[in-house]
Amino acid sequence: MIKRGSTTNIKKFSEVFFEELYEPSKEKPVFIIGITGIGGVGRITVEIIKELTDAQLLCRVYSPYFPDQVQIEDGVYELLHYEIHHAKTGGRDVFLLSGDFQPDFTVSESSYTVAEGIVDYIVNLGCRRILVVDGFMNSKDIAVTSNDLDILSKLIKAGAKPYRGYLSGLAGLILGLSALREDVICVGVLAGCRNVKGDKAASLRALKFIDNVLGLDLNI
Repeated sequence: MIKRGSTTNIKKFSEVFFEELYEPSKEKPVFIIGITGIGGVGRITVEIIKELTDAQLLCRVYSPYFPDQVQIEDGVYELLHYEIHHAKTGGRDVFLLSGDFQPDFTVSESSYTVAEGIVDYIVNLGCRRILVVDGFMNSKDIAVTSNDLDILSKLIKAGAKPYRGYLSGLAGLILGLSALREDVICVGVLAGCRNVKGDKAASLRALKFIDNVLGLDLNI
């Protein structure tokens, strides 16, 4: 599907294609995911982490289940894609997946297929710790969910509330499908927000909580 120069490595999981630019180090890896959702919390949080850590572009993610568009800036176009950045901070390798769109909702299997491909890539990378960032409405709290009760208890002791309700879209499916994999611990961190289009204050609350629990040594 994707043809670039010989310096890139194309990996396919399900119907998702990963154009990997280099082989990263993998010391105590954690994979943080921020796709556009309520308040843009996930995407904004990951973008800030990228800036604070000077993260490098590791991979572009393509799929026929993405919207049928190209993105154009200053007359130059690119096929619509997610990006995975890589940074070393707090004594560990941090992988950051970001995107400002959801898979095509008019195709029923699109979100499942993309989520499955992303989880496959993460597991193949050798990472067993996944953190998904999103938002929820009408609160200033930090709420958490996890498939590991011990981890969930520690997050609650760190000041978060246990989340109740639904988490839709790619964020929710990555949490759900990750729980089906052996030895994979997945955490959802949700920041309460008031601005559905872009709540930077909520994103900063999520960021500070993540920095605290992961010890990323971010200069916030």
